[in-house]
Amino acid sequence: MTLPSFMKHVRMLESNGLIRTAKSGRVRTCVLDRERLAVVEDWLAEQRRLWGERTDRLERFVTNSKERNTT
Repeated sequence: MTLPSFMKHVRMLESNGLIRTAKSGRVRTCVLDRERLAVVEDWLAEQRRLWGERTDRLERFVTNSKERNTT
């Protein structure tokens, strides 16, 4: 990954409050905002749950459809 691409990602994370950065000379230090990341993790956990339920329903539908077509 090129430095400009990396910095674009860092700026995006910083603008959304997920990290804070400080520059000292040529060194840039990034600090995670754990509270903000916890909010993201909660949202991702809910999305995983929802999509898990949806794919389980799809699997049951496909399985039942196959069973009906073979009888």
